[in-house]
Amino acid sequence: MSDDKPTIDVPESGPFLVKGLKKLTDAQDQPIEMAKDVIALCRCGASKNKPFCDGAHKNIDWDPTETAEHGKTAHRRIEYDGDTFAITDDKALCWHAGFCVREYGHVWNLTETANSEQDKQQVKEMVHACPSSRLQYHEPKGFPPIEPELSQRIAVIDDGPLYLQGGIPVVGADGAAYETLNRVSLCRCGASANKPYCDGRHSEIGFEDSA
Repeated sequence: MSDDKPTIDVPESGPFLVKGLKKLTDAQDQPIEMAKDVIALCRCGASKNKPFCDGAHKNIDWDPTETAEHGKTAHRRIEYDGDTFAITDDKALCWHAGFCVREYGHVWNLTETANSEQDKQQVKEMVHACPSSRLQYHEPKGFPPIEPELSQRIAVIDDGPLYLQGGIPVVGADGAAYETLNRVSLCRCGASANKPYCDGRHSEIGFEDSA
């Protein structure tokens, strides 16, 4: 494998081109074998060799157009204040994974009512479980986000998106880089309205790895 840090290029039409990746896994963190320094990961949803591309995008009707914003996520964030901390929310990145909702409440409500270290820890864990970086945790308020230390890898979520962690750069077809975030989820069903990011459409269309 290459010694370079991993990067992902999004062609105008075709698969994600991943360079320099050291670790590709399934959702259970089991390694998926990679045979080349550059691997092509399906983003049309039709490959019979998922997560890898088999050229199926050339024979189906799909829209590969990127529609996500390239601007800084900080410009879109709404802040929710706790006592000594805050969370910020960028809805444009969401894919409705549901980690922000648990049996003891929604993370936004918990942030506003947190009055103990245990409460704050619950909020922090929920925020850091968000696979899209929609949510970020700030303590003290107004300071840069506190992020978990994540190794660089790509995880293939069962019947869902590619989960990038550890700050892997993504470059669009126009050559412009998207903001590098610690946690990112990329569409691989071909149906997202926020490409290259996942927006949860895989659930609506019944996307399956076995299909």
